[in-house]
Amino acid sequence: MKLNRLLAALLCAATPFAYAATDSLDEVVVTATRFSAAPETSPVNVTVITAADIEKSAAKTLPALLAQHAGIQVRSSDGTPDMAIDMRGFGMTGNQNTLVLLDGQPLNDIDLTSIRWSAIPLASIERIEIMNGSGAVLYGGGATGGTINIVTKRPGKKAGGNIDAGYGSYNSREWQLALANAGDHAGMRVTASGLDSDNYRANNNISQKNLEADLRADAGQGEAILKFGADTQNLRYPGTRTVDPTIGLNQLATDPRGTATPLDYGNRDGSHVSLGTTQQFDFGQLAGELSYRNKNQQAYFAAFGGSYLDTGLNLLSFTPRMRVPYQLGGADNELVVGADLANWDYDSRRSSSPATVGTPAVHLIAKQSDRALYVQDTAQLGTNTKLTLGARSQHVNYQARDTVNPAAYAAASQGRTANAYEVGLRQGLDQDWAVYGRLGRSFRIATVDEIFAQYGGPLFDSMITLLEPQTSQDSEVGVDYKSTGSKVHVALFQMNLNNEIHYNAITFTNMNLSPTRRYGLELEGSHDYSEAFEVSVSYSYTVAKFREGVYGGINVAGNNIPLVPRHRLTLASSWKVSEQTTLSGNADYVGKQYFDNDQANTFNQQMPAYTTVDMKLAHREGPWLLAAAVNNLFDRQYFTYGVASNFTPGKYNAYPMQGRSVSVNANYQF
Repeated sequence: MKLNRLLAALLCAATPFAYAATDSLDEVVVTATRFSAAPETSPVNVTVITAADIEKSAAKTLPALLAQHAGIQVRSSDGTPDMAIDMRGFGMTGNQNTLVLLDGQPLNDIDLTSIRWSAIPLASIERIEIMNGSGAVLYGGGATGGTINIVTKRPGKKAGGNIDAGYGSYNSREWQLALANAGDHAGMRVTASGLDSDNYRANNNISQKNLEADLRADAGQGEAILKFGADTQNLRYPGTRTVDPTIGLNQLATDPRGTATPLDYGNRDGSHVSLGTTQQFDFGQLAGELSYRNKNQQAYFAAFGGSYLDTGLNLLSFTPRMRVPYQLGGADNELVVGADLANWDYDSRRSSSPATVGTPAVHLIAKQSDRALYVQDTAQLGTNTKLTLGARSQHVNYQARDTVNPAAYAAASQGRTANAYEVGLRQGLDQDWAVYGRLGRSFRIATVDEIFAQYGGPLFDSMITLLEPQTSQDSEVGVDYKSTGSKVHVALFQMNLNNEIHYNAITFTNMNLSPTRRYGLELEGSHDYSEAFEVSVSYSYTVAKFREGVYGGINVAGNNIPLVPRHRLTLASSWKVSEQTTLSGNADYVGKQYFDNDQANTFNQQMPAYTTVDMKLAHREGPWLLAAAVNNLFDRQYFTYGVASNFTPGKYNAYPMQGRSVSVNANYQF
């Protein structure tokens, strides 16, 4: 069934359902324990972005919203809303070191594609929970930089919904529709959205449609939950703009909106379904989900005779867990025990064009199975002291082969066990101040794209090179302050990594690096100067360096890892002009960073620092919410990703970001 028909059928089906639930949940977080809990009882620091925050923000995409928080950097290389995200300074592998969850289920795949942010309608989000530098014990690999959990809205206690439509620069059109109904024992909420835009660059048109649905019913001593969704995206790729001083070429200055790849494109379709339950018993709480997710992608690149990829990926997972409160030595404890079981299937055909995909040059098949057990105990030691101990053991089996290439080096298999642990102590000093410390170990498993090289073999043929799991020893200390109208969070962190998985441009290979290190400072604060005016600030100081290593004859010890800005700063404010009208804005500064490919730190320049400003004016009149926004108010020309040439001095390629854009939206609630 095509997505358009599926949308129509499900939206029509929404009206008979009913469910006795609240319109908006009390403030809770689930990321830190995999069960609902009050923020003040969370064993680690969690930043929460609420639905109200999203409504006020001038950000147009989820990555842009997340980038306003400390420790988070985003970059784009294709014009899609699905920007790459990086927590705590991993550069080009930021996506693989940041774990993203949708209602507790991982969205990270075993390839190098970005998270499908655009498949999650903003109108469907209840809140976003962010844990910087934590999550490996409860959720597994890829959480070294941190964990982001997107929690979608559940059915309300009465029938209703909203419809939103918008228009903006570059012929951008968007819409969102949410419907919900509820009664005594069952309910449903459905959210759909769409986006069409010519975008800032030539050959960068995008067409996107999404659906998310949540059905709930009373069952036993809890509830049964069915969630499902689908998305489709068609996107044109504009390619890079080149700066080459040796021939006097500067396309960033003379034609930033142009394209040299008018034939390149990508298509993506995905769907997911999850059946879960939460049950309350005398001894504690049981929960679990059985989930299936798939995506199919096609991409064509015309350069060098043409390259076409047709890839399918499927994931089946089961995530049972339980929470048991108990007392030990007079202290209140809470024990969380669970298992994560996952099977991945990957199938990719690669040829010169869509017409030749039936006889591909490469047919890469891979399977990965994950079997993990984890335990986390949180003890309340006195009124103001909380101790958290957690551990995880995960066994990974990996098989990959190119069925077209009979050579032995075009197939490989591997089994590895990776372990994580975390020890955290939080001490309340008084009703406003608290300090905490955390020690841990995290890990990451290489993706299919990182172990496979299409032209890496001895005959310039396909080759599979297995890599060891990346591990990191993590430490963090911090201070929290919270009083009426004010909040401050300060954290100092350090991560010492071994076997970091990285593409090394000096040797042109994916490899396990020699030891690396990241450390830095993160600051977040907010203050309500009055009931009508509030200000917030976030600042990150991040250092990412090679601790040792020689690659291609170059000693990189002490060098900076590319694509990690040392400084990031965001200032945001919201002014309630009247009871119905709010003016909000933010200014984002990103400091200089080394170009991709410049592990040697010898390129003659760095990517320039930049500052962007966004503004939004919103007015509510009865059931209507009207908004006008300006993004990149001062029309700054900048780029978030650039790659340096290894052969021509001063030459680099970059992906220009969108110039000034204006949008208007109208939302009607019923």
